[in-house]
Amino acid sequence: MGLFSGSPQAHVGIDIGSDSIKVVELAGSYRGGFRLVHMGVAPSPPVAMRDGVPTAPEELGGHIRALLDKSGIRLDRAVMGVGGQAVWVREIRVPPMTKQELTAAVRYEAERYLPINIKEVYMDWQVLGETTEENRRMLDIIVVAARQDVVDQIMAVAEAARVQLRILDVESFALLRSVVPSGGDGQTIAVVDLGAEASDILITEGPRLRFTRNIPIGGQALITAVHEAMDIDAATARSLLEEKGEVLEEGATTSDHTKERLHDIIAPHIGDLVTEIRRSLDYYQTRSRASVVNQILLAGGLAHLKNLDRVIAAELGIATAVAAPFVNVRANPAQFPPERLQAMGSTMGVAVGLAMRGGDVS
Repeated sequence: MGLFSGSPQAHVGIDIGSDSIKVVELAGSYRGGFRLVHMGVAPSPPVAMRDGVPTAPEELGGHIRALLDKSGIRLDRAVMGVGGQAVWVREIRVPPMTKQELTAAVRYEAERYLPINIKEVYMDWQVLGETTEENRRMLDIIVVAARQDVVDQIMAVAEAARVQLRILDVESFALLRSVVPSGGDGQTIAVVDLGAEASDILITEGPRLRFTRNIPIGGQALITAVHEAMDIDAATARSLLEEKGEVLEEGATTSDHTKERLHDIIAPHIGDLVTEIRRSLDYYQTRSRASVVNQILLAGGLAHLKNLDRVIAAELGIATAVAAPFVNVRANPAQFPPERLQAMGSTMGVAVGLAMRGGDVS
């Protein structure tokens, strides 16, 4: 099993989040297209995850097994992902060389940028293609490193769930695979994956990931803020946010005092999120002067917070929308009504992309 290995037999994606577990089964392949067969969502056990890392594999595996069975998924092979602060992705450029020399060059570069000892990670790399730099042939290589302890825990979860882990993908790769339309015009798109505890900011040029950053801002911060400010329990705070949470646009008013109160509580956190997105875009565009971000896509549970896309668009001057992870997948409307897919859409991106990776026969 490798971070870039593939198997046309695996079409099940399992996304383990701090807030929920998502499973998706697809039929088909990149060449023939994908069809949605089954999907399901269930809450993550509250004590089974910490900072996005599985801490109770047996319990988590049991919940995954139950969700797979409930969702009608019978395949025993699956694709899972690793992400957040447990994984590092970097693109390097080197002259053409033998595979043995490339391995040594990749290791040297990894030792330079990794924040932990290289002996504590699993590492994989892949040549993306050739380019010319100052009239010299160069190889563009993407390098991925993941913390060994986290990968080992994910493998233990798969074993406890009685599924064969055929591919361990990178969650950011999976998300881009599902939400960036195939056969697009190569635009530069920023995808903001709003998780429960943290969020990822990804920038892709066409199908190619060029920038990734993890920030410690997520939906749980908003729930905690409402819980503390309104002196209500966390479950009530979550429900209140889901029912009446709204980011009021500048100059907008509402006669609903609860909506106004919620806006006042969450506004500082939304402001911090916008600031971090702006900083990431500025850094990227300073580094890649020829590339201008054309669009921002929002994924994750927080993406459906009312008006969040419109406020981000107004603040940053960039068209912003909620991501649609089923854009590259066909679905039977009788089995999967469009309104259901739309309601679940922003939270299913990683799971859909993981399942798509299983159908990659290239």
